[in-house]
Amino acid sequence: MEVTVQKFEDIRTASVRHVGTYDQCTPAWMTLMMNPAVMPLVNDKALFIGVCHDDPSKTDQCRYDACVSCPDDFQAAAPIAVTVIEGGDYAVYRHTGSYRGLEQVYHDLFEKWLPASGRSYKSGAPTVQIYRNLPINTAEENLITDVLIPLA
Repeated sequence: MEVTVQKFEDIRTASVRHVGTYDQCTPAWMTLMMNPAVMPLVNDKALFIGVCHDDPSKTDQCRYDACVSCPDDFQAAAPIAVTVIEGGDYAVYRHTGSYRGLEQVYHDLFEKWLPASGRSYKSGAPTVQIYRNLPINTAEENLITDVLIPLA
């Protein structure tokens, strides 16, 4: 497992919250991406980000934020919110393939890499997924997701 530790700056985003299982977050993405205020943000410089607040082995009411990066002057109106993903040190693993493989990635990061790394998880902080391409125009086996684990 090739994991790097990278320092990130705060990322300001337009976001929509989903509560439920992580595999059911598509409606949040549709609400976000189809919103007229958000559409101009979607370009080749935008970051598409999922923020995972809960451990799905502990609840089926997981909080997930579908996000797209936005400039400082972006103004949100419901159902869109402006949220900031906190910067800092993150363990980063690049996953290629189906999103269904992410559960194993998280297991390996938390159960294998983290204990062996000498670093610790920043308790209470959400994990982050940066989607480097999108399923709307990418074959499932070619999807690229950077999984970020916040470090203390």
